[in-house]
Amino acid sequence: MSRFRAYYDYGIVIEYGNKRFIIDPLRKPGVSFNAVLITHGHRDHVNPRALHRASPIIMSKETAAIIRARDGDYLRHIAVGPGSRLFINDVLIESFNAGHVIGSLSYVLDFGDLRVGVTGDFNVEPSIILDGAKGLDVDVLIMEATYGDPDYVFPRRHELYNELRAVVEDGVKDGIAVFMGQPLGRGQELTVLLRDYPIYVEPSIKAINNILGLRYGMVADKPPPAGSVLITGIPKDITWFVKVLRSRYGKVRITALSGMYAKQSRVTRLRQFGVDAIPLSSHSDFPGLVDFVLSSGAKLVYTVYATPQNSRGT
Repeated sequence: MSRFRAYYDYGIVIEYGNKRFIIDPLRKPGVSFNAVLITHGHRDHVNPRALHRASPIIMSKETAAIIRARDGDYLRHIAVGPGSRLFINDVLIESFNAGHVIGSLSYVLDFGDLRVGVTGDFNVEPSIILDGAKGLDVDVLIMEATYGDPDYVFPRRHELYNELRAVVEDGVKDGIAVFMGQPLGRGQELTVLLRDYPIYVEPSIKAINNILGLRYGMVADKPPPAGSVLITGIPKDITWFVKVLRSRYGKVRITALSGMYAKQSRVTRLRQFGVDAIPLSSHSDFPGLVDFVLSSGAKLVYTVYATPQNSRGT
């Protein structure tokens, strides 16, 4: 352990002896690395412009496809997936399902006498599109803790799914049901969950869905007809968004989806705009985080990404 060092410098840096790796860098690395590891395609974890000359880059084929569809960037990379084992400069890199979004991975770096795990964003609870993440057998665990606060306890997913279907049944009777959430993550989960309804999908979400082979629903390149379900990202001006929808359709059920809405104070604030909220998240809640740590057997645990306001929570 005396030769081990981990720190954050616009990305998670792991050093052991003369080996150095960086995970999810958001700017061009200023020093050399044995490899760059990308956990998933969310923009707060990957900046394609910072990686054009980086090598080798390791990520899933799905993450590479998402970056290309969304950002127009093709990054030369080594494609890995859950169960992959790859040697880089005598360091074994193992890849595991992170359960966060399609293509998301956790990594274990095995230096021979030390195993270091990096979860990236992860979720231990399975969804309609992904299996849940399993604990990593490591000595050191570097774990995402977006909801590392005991107040964040999410309902079981099947309960949330039933609530979402009930919202749709009510909203499409003589109006429209609108769901707002992260284009990558919630966009795919909702598309698959609600595929039997007349769904329309925001173009940015549709582009990601198409590259991932999710062909359900129609692209919302114009206002969909009444009686439909609209799946969209989070608008910059929610007040204006709600006003436009209500003037067009009359009856509108608008629901925001994020783990942050496990706190009632955040739900109350959103309802002032005429928007409901459901705590559907791509992250683990607090009990899930605790269980994950206990199952890893790690002697040392670092937490990253959490903020007092949980402003990045999705």
